[in-house]
This record gives sequence, structure tokens and C-alpha cells, in this order.
Amino acid sequence: MLFASGACIGLIFPFGKIAVDLGLSPLVYAGTSAAGASAVLAVVCRILGKPIVLDASTLVYAAIAGPLTFAIPFATMLLVIPHLGSAIPAILQSLTPILTLGLVAALGVERPNLLRVAGLLIGLAGTMVILIERNSDSAQNQAHLGWYLLALVTPATLAVGNIFRTTHWPAGHGPLPLAMLTLAGAAVGVALLASVLPLLGFAPSLALPSTVGFALVALQSLAIGIGYAFYFRLQQVGGPVYLSQISYVNTSVGVAFAVLFFSERLSLHVWIAVGLILAGVALVNRGAPDEE
Repeated sequence: MLFASGACIGLIFPFGKIAVDLGLSPLVYAGTSAAGASAVLAVVCRILGKPIVLDASTLVYAAIAGPLTFAIPFATMLLVIPHLGSAIPAILQSLTPILTLGLVAALGVERPNLLRVAGLLIGLAGTMVILIERNSDSAQNQAHLGWYLLALVTPATLAVGNIFRTTHWPAGHGPLPLAMLTLAGAAVGVALLASVLPLLGFAPSLALPSTVGFALVALQSLAIGIGYAFYFRLQQVGGPVYLSQISYVNTSVGVAFAVLFFSERLSLHVWIAVGLILAGVALVNRGAPDEE
């Protein structure tokens, strides 16, 4: 489930980069992708006979989980890509597992485990090797410090979302309906943000995508819908720390995408890094608490 969700959700980085290059509005792209993914999961729930319960606790959960899980981190990533490129946001996003581990330890959600800490650090080392190798000239980027600080919003929000979804999971609710409602909450959150920003003196582009843009949104929605179906099931059975490793899988997916679609060649350093990532996933899995 980790690799299935990572393979689908990891397409956010290359698809998001393509969307930015096409000139699509980050807010519109994020909102329509979330709405489309929610529609995909609604159809899946209908086919599988999974009831979508709209009680108060579930609606509150979706209203909070939606922005934390998708709207804020994804929209932020799209906003900083034109200023930092795709490498820096990806590097910072890979901090999510470390931040999640720190939060669960601080909040007592999960007991600290040396093996899991070692696995997460090894996976992070592999991620850094891949990204540094592929973006050796990114240090020359002279973007304002504010854009780097804004990019940190993505891993911080994802880490908080990992904890929230575990600690506030509505009793008796399955992962598919919750994933659908969370993505719907994300779409509503983006729409509210787009409405509030002009009142605060900002004027973000809200132009609708062209035919090519809508096709990209459709592909992104399908990938997100499938990915979040696995993502929420993994949240339910694996816990927030194990789930957070999806960041490492996303990195590997980005490398594979570059090789298959952009004919990039991988160096020995990258293959070593992939080995580190797989070793990190294995260690965290072996160090999982018994109650998970």
C-alpha cells in the first residue's frame, strides 16, 4: 500500500511542474484536482457499496483534514515551484517523516523506537542523495528567503495532518468514504482561500485551464483518487509514522518519471540512494509497534 499510494500521489510533483509550465493557476489546479479526485472516490464508493455518512463528526474531520492533507501543502508547493523550481520543494517535503516522528513522540501517540528512527534517517539520507545529485546547480538559486520559508509549510502541514487523521479518525468509518470527504473538504478549502485572498490585498490568477489543462487535471484527479484510497487505508493500519514514508516513495517515483518520460540517465549515486530508501522502509516496518 505504501508503494501503491506513493506511486500515484508522487505524480503530483511532475504533473504540478507541467501545470506550472503551462501557466495554470496554482489555486485553480489544486482545487479542481481535489474536487476531481473526490468525484473519483465517490464513484468507487458507489460501486463498492461503501456508505458515505455525513454526520457532524465526519464533516468536521473532513473540514480540518482536507486543508491539512491536500489543500495547504499542495497549493503551497505549486506557489513556490516557479520561484524555487521543483527540486527544493521536493527536498523540503522529504522532511515530513522526521517531523511526523518528532510529533508522535512529543504527543505520546507512539513510543519512540530506535529502529524506526534509524530507518527514517536512512530513508531521508537516500532522498537527499537523489535530489542533490539531480539538482547540483540548485544552490545557485537566488530566490528570496521568504519563498524557502513558505516551502517549509508543506512538510509541516503534512506532518500535522498525519497526526490529526490518526487521533481524530471517526469511529466506525472506513478509509474510502473518509478519503472522498477529505478531498472534498480540500476543494472547499481552496475555494475559500481563493475568495479570501483578494480581500487581503492579493490577486492570484483564477483563470480556468485550457483543453490541455483540463486533460492534465483529469489525469491528476485520477492519480490522486487512486493514491488516496491506498493512503487512507495505510493510515488506518500503519499509523502516522509508517505512512509518512510516502515522502521517500514520492522521491523515487519522481526519478522513475524523469527516466521514462524525459530520458534522464541515473548515476551510480542514485541507485545507491534507492537502496538506502528501500533499506529505510524495511527498518521502519520491522520496528513497527505491536499495537499497529
